[in-house]
Amino acid sequence: MRLYLLAGVIYSFFLMVPLNAGAAEQEVRLDVAELRGGAVPRVRIAASPYMRSAVFYARTADGLVQPVYFTGRLTVDGAGPVLQIPAGEEHLIPIGGTPGLFVAARTGLKQDREAIFVLLAEGLPAVLTDAAPISADVFFEQLAAVTRLQKGALHILPYTIAAAGLPAGNSREEETLTFEVAFEGIAPEAVFTIADILTVEGGGPLAPVVIKLPEAEGGIGFSYSSLASETEFRELLGKIVKGAGLSGARIVNHGAGTHLTVVASEL
Repeated sequence: MRLYLLAGVIYSFFLMVPLNAGAAEQEVRLDVAELRGGAVPRVRIAASPYMRSAVFYARTADGLVQPVYFTGRLTVDGAGPVLQIPAGEEHLIPIGGTPGLFVAARTGLKQDREAIFVLLAEGLPAVLTDAAPISADVFFEQLAAVTRLQKGALHILPYTIAAAGLPAGNSREEETLTFEVAFEGIAPEAVFTIADILTVEGGGPLAPVVIKLPEAEGGIGFSYSSLASETEFRELLGKIVKGAGLSGARIVNHGAGTHLTVVASEL
């Protein structure tokens, strides 16, 4: 498992915070985020007046990622990872994936934390063609490369699966703080990696994280709910940023304690 920044600065921060972040967090969510061994996650996609497409990927507890394939009337080519999401109604999508990937019962006294990645986009989103599991780092590098001209967002939906016979734990969402984290001069794949570590390995609540795909010269960032205090979260974020290979980056606090920008070292 991986181990995983004044006026001008404040102005740039507001340019980089994702638009309507709070609304976007409810656009794609898990029906239930705390599961028992053998259960299958179900993804809810909210109704929209526009037709969209979605690609689903599974991020398992061992840090590997692979596409989730579907068969049915919503698939673009009859059987594949891309679903067409019709306008005007909410959709509840069961995630079965490769046999054994989700539905195999866990053994031992352990609770695994995993995630579903959903790329929700206008038109047909770019798809990674490698069906074999790949590391999360490689996945995010490839995702950043194929989505440079794509309009949409990456939704990270964390969930837990308790071992067989072990009841799922209860999350403490009522005690959280919401942090707005923006990035300046940071590659999108590094932002994806940092968000992944926070949601899957950071120990926070099972809340979705939404990363709007950056348009040309646009900013990138996300909202994150944490059980940590402002000081604790900034320390955690600093460790994760360094663990993601950004040892020279600095974190700017915009005064409120919950609005932070990660700035590349050369800026």
